[in-house]
Amino acid sequence: MRFDLPTSWRHGRGLAAKTGDIIKELGCKQSLLLTDAALIRAGVVAPVVGSLAAAGIEYTICGEVTQEPTVALVDDLAAKLDLTHCDSIVAVGGGSVIDVAKSLAALAQFGGSIGDYAGINRIPAPLTRKVIAIPTTAGTGSEVTDGSALIDEAAQTKFLVLSTLLCPTVAITDPEMTLSLPPSVTAHSGADALTHAIESYLSRDASIATEPFSLKAIALIAQGLPRVYRNGKDLAAREQVQIGATMAMIAGMNAHMGLCHALLMPICGLYHMPHGRACGMTIPYVLEFNARTCKDKAVDIFMALGFLDPDSGSEAVSESCYARLRDFFAGIGITGSLCDYNYHAEDMPVIVRETLASVQCRYNPIVPTGDDITRIVKRMI
Repeated sequence: MRFDLPTSWRHGRGLAAKTGDIIKELGCKQSLLLTDAALIRAGVVAPVVGSLAAAGIEYTICGEVTQEPTVALVDDLAAKLDLTHCDSIVAVGGGSVIDVAKSLAALAQFGGSIGDYAGINRIPAPLTRKVIAIPTTAGTGSEVTDGSALIDEAAQTKFLVLSTLLCPTVAITDPEMTLSLPPSVTAHSGADALTHAIESYLSRDASIATEPFSLKAIALIAQGLPRVYRNGKDLAAREQVQIGATMAMIAGMNAHMGLCHALLMPICGLYHMPHGRACGMTIPYVLEFNARTCKDKAVDIFMALGFLDPDSGSEAVSESCYARLRDFFAGIGITGSLCDYNYHAEDMPVIVRETLASVQCRYNPIVPTGDDITRIVKRMI
């Protein structure tokens, strides 16, 4: 068993306003503040900017991460930004911003294209620039994880750069930073987090160390997400979902994701749908597929979701449980099919090929065949 948590996780309401002090603790003096222009306009970044100024940290702001990260975006920013003088990158935003920050820290040190580092453990040495991740969504877990997910537009798919050397130095989770999220983004990011928790619990690499994180994350997200979807100002629910999201990815980084995330690489690459929406559309079918060999774990998952009583046995898992999970996602606005995103039959071979090529398949409790993937995708059409 191995359990890594290289990132220092710090949580608290209003903690983002102390970012400058935390950076000073790290011995840093010059920062690139990477974010999304919309967050700047909405004033979300203001507490962080104010804290940098108050702490005497020199900083430059880049608000150009306005989309899911592509190879072109990361490479262009690495070429355009002067990273030679910054000793830290402060990422304020969702998973896209944080993934770009981690990627830029690598390129600033090692050069090349981010595509050169695709795969596992291809970052050659520890990063010299500190990465401070301040998520404004509660879902990706990128603030503590060991990877960056990027879109290869030429291949029409996503790929991962995975290495514990990519883990941010510090993660600052502050539920007040998520208060401006609209319901759709709240739902999509929460669905992503819930999928992390479920897949990490089912993983072949799940362990006595990761499983408590997974199950607690499922319970927190299941309790908080419907509430915060209905009322975005419910700070207590925001906090539940945010803590659950980070816990889910702590488990996920160590136990890894499985078939659902392998499927999402080509699905999101082909149809450009939000990652979290794709999670909510896919995970009920993948869970049902996997439960054939791990029904006891399915019971645990449905109990954590609140769908089964604590004394339920494996015989309690039935189609109604999966239907209820689909209804859970429908209740937060995640409905529809791949046809709504212009699915065509000729896409199926691409989906099957790219899914089978994903490293994440190896961690799934059942190693899928092409026919298995085809059957799951057909249920989503």
